[in-house]
Amino acid sequence: MKRYGNLWEEIVSWPNLLLAARKAQRGKRGRHAVQAFNFDQEEQLLRLARELENGTYRPGPFRAHWIARPKPRLTSAAPYRDRVVHHAVINVLEPILDRRFRPHSFACRKDKGTHAAADRLQELMRRNACALQCDIRKYFPTIDHEVLKKTFRRLVKDPRVLWLLDLIVDHSNPQEPVDPFPDEDPVAGPRRRGLPIGNLTSQWFANWLLDDLDHFVTSRLGIGAYVRYCDDFVLLPNDRLKLKDAARAIQGFLLESLRLRLHGERLCVRPVKAGIRFVGYRIWPTHRLLPKENVRRFRRRLRWMQRAFAARLLDPADLKRRLASWLGHASHADTRCLVRRLSREWVFVRGGAKRVPCASRRLVEQQPTELPRREPQQERAREPEQQHRLPGRPALPSAAAPESAPASCARNRPAHGQGERGGGSPGPAPAPPPLPEGPGGGQISVRSGRVR
Repeated sequence: MKRYGNLWEEIVSWPNLLLAARKAQRGKRGRHAVQAFNFDQEEQLLRLARELENGTYRPGPFRAHWIARPKPRLTSAAPYRDRVVHHAVINVLEPILDRRFRPHSFACRKDKGTHAAADRLQELMRRNACALQCDIRKYFPTIDHEVLKKTFRRLVKDPRVLWLLDLIVDHSNPQEPVDPFPDEDPVAGPRRRGLPIGNLTSQWFANWLLDDLDHFVTSRLGIGAYVRYCDDFVLLPNDRLKLKDAARAIQGFLLESLRLRLHGERLCVRPVKAGIRFVGYRIWPTHRLLPKENVRRFRRRLRWMQRAFAARLLDPADLKRRLASWLGHASHADTRCLVRRLSREWVFVRGGAKRVPCASRRLVEQQPTELPRREPQQERAREPEQQHRLPGRPALPSAAAPESAPASCARNRPAHGQGERGGGSPGPAPAPPPLPEGPGGGQISVRSGRVR
């Protein structure tokens, strides 16, 4: 394997630090720390370059907090000047790592990402009948520092770059506790583990560490139908026995070489027609959908955006960006009917969010409790000109119509007329005229035309 040197001068160069500062402030220019750094950006960058050159650079404390959705996690945010250093390091290492990574890895890479991983998995699902989905148990809190540093030294030989990489790893804040390995010495104490979730370097280091797994699956096991996004990966050969053997081999490799464990509850072999949950989608060979949890979270955020927009905490431009981000993710799935149904709730009003009634029950609830009273029907004067003419029918006969009116008008008489309720009723409707007599004294049926 080729090892790279002479990378330090490129990391601490002025163009690279200036580019790192521009990348670090994307989407965060309104924050106080970013504005304070940009107030005298040239002096801050020169001071940072001097600290790196003299070896006196020390990362600052993290700002950590727990998140509850989609599952409890400890996220950490580094100070802004440390984030500039992280971007400066990745600007130089990214082209080297991208050339080394296998094409089966889709995390943290240009022209890759979640949508490309979903497309590749769906393409493989059309060609294979079964799949093995694996997930590493508590991957970021379990990453061993010593194993990660050995991975650095197999690719980089510049001592000052290795010093900076080790400094970033050693300064990681304590993560959530994990179960110890059986070979650990209780007297020496637990080994240093864990990378902070939220750092740019943590994402690249985690992807870098599992590059050995990609080579093991594709070269040692000979499985080319393989997709990995960070610690979540899927194998899709057609042989179920080969999948079970591959699962045991991967468990042994991760435990011995990388000191990691597979998530036993999520390790399963399933047919592709049952669908696979991967990179935020429910994927089948013919279509893909969004998980229900994703839709619930979006509707929860939508209600918050309606309240924030009503309180003038969100401007229309920011609101459009938030909606467009979810629509962009949903557009890569078969969600046309879902978006059409959810768009009925996208009503944003200044001063109070209004909801559009979506059911007849809401329309009934909005009607007044007392309906307007009307006069009794029998007391209303009936006038011939107030009767409505049915389309394609003759006019309704009036009360003064002669008895010689055609019989076809009897069925068009008004349903509620004068005297039909109460006294003075004219009685039942006149009977239809008798049927004409046929030959022999019988009557002819109009429908059948037969004599009866």
